[in-house]
Amino acid sequence: MTRRDWWIASLVIAFGLHCLVMSGIISASADVPSYLRLLFQICFWMGIPLLVGAMIYIIISFISKRKGRKT
Repeated sequence: MTRRDWWIASLVIAFGLHCLVMSGIISASADVPSYLRLLFQICFWMGIPLLVGAMIYIIISFISKRKGRKT
C-alpha cells in the first residue's frame, strides 16, 4: 500500500471511532471529558485483542524460525 492509501485507511478508522463514540455519548452527557473517557475505553478494549494477536504471531514466528535453524 502506498502512503496515500495508509492515510485514507487511517482517516476512515478515525472517523468510524468518532461516530462510535458520539453514538455512545448522545444518550449521556455531551461534555469533553466523557467523550475522551469513552474514546479511551473503546481504544483500550480494541487494542487488547490486537496486542494478544501480535504477541501470539511473534511467538509462533520465533518458534518456527528456531525449528528451521536446528534442522
